[in-house]
Amino acid sequence: MTLPKHTPYLNGQGGVRIGLKPINEENWLEIDDKFKDEINLKKNLLSSNRTEVLQTSTDSQAAQEELLELITNHLEEYHSDKYDFDGQIIHVKATKESVDLSNKDLVPIETASLLVQEDLFLMNPRGDKFYLEAASMSAPSHWSLTDKFSKNLMNVHEGVPNYKEKIGNRVNQIFNKLPTDRILERLNWSLFDSPNLFQPVDSTTHVRIKKKAVKDLYLRVERQTIRKLPVHGSIVFTIRVHVDPLLSISKNQDLLNGLDLAIKKLPQEMKDYKSINKIEKEVLTWIQDLKN
Repeated sequence: MTLPKHTPYLNGQGGVRIGLKPINEENWLEIDDKFKDEINLKKNLLSSNRTEVLQTSTDSQAAQEELLELITNHLEEYHSDKYDFDGQIIHVKATKESVDLSNKDLVPIETASLLVQEDLFLMNPRGDKFYLEAASMSAPSHWSLTDKFSKNLMNVHEGVPNYKEKIGNRVNQIFNKLPTDRILERLNWSLFDSPNLFQPVDSTTHVRIKKKAVKDLYLRVERQTIRKLPVHGSIVFTIRVHVDPLLSISKNQDLLNGLDLAIKKLPQEMKDYKSINKIEKEVLTWIQDLKN
């Protein structure tokens, strides 16, 4: 069993924190051996659950077009070994299928989403606030796109413990001041009782955990990036979700110690919010048993 790629709990980190760090352009988007499965998931969801995974406003059309161009240019420069570029047609080697950039049956953010594994969000500026006005989201972590759509940044995070009080204004300042040549990355983690990427929920972001056995639990890590579109000033927000069995870290003492500390350091309201309070005893006992 391979170790998780991203381990934000390694040093006992958790809770509500900004945790942004700059990354280079070539590291913006992730492409790995799960590409085909995750693109197929997107296609299936766009067919069966379209309004749950795709929302756009007419005012976001131009920003979507800029996003699509940004992504295609990035892929051609940094991932040309995985795609063949033929004018408006991009041939995706992993799926052996083609994406037509000029297809008017799809909105631009939908086209862009079929080229990358990340979920894509556009936060458009109005005054000094940013509003969610276009999104393609196939891996919600107990999150409702239809409920959050068109809301501003603060209201999108309504219900997240301490977000408004501790970091909401700071994040909004970062969005406003972010240079267009800078890309920022952050990671967060949680524990789920299902490996499914698509885990929506209506009108609440609370996680509901039914299984408590360690063998049934999964580390769910979100890798998020933000950057600003040069022309329209919209914030591009990407999320790539990585899911690994909790058992995958059973032989790594550093990760076990980090997760142990991260859980213990979580404020109670965050444990309740993530439903870690439901499984805390089982997970910490498991970690302690592995240490002995």
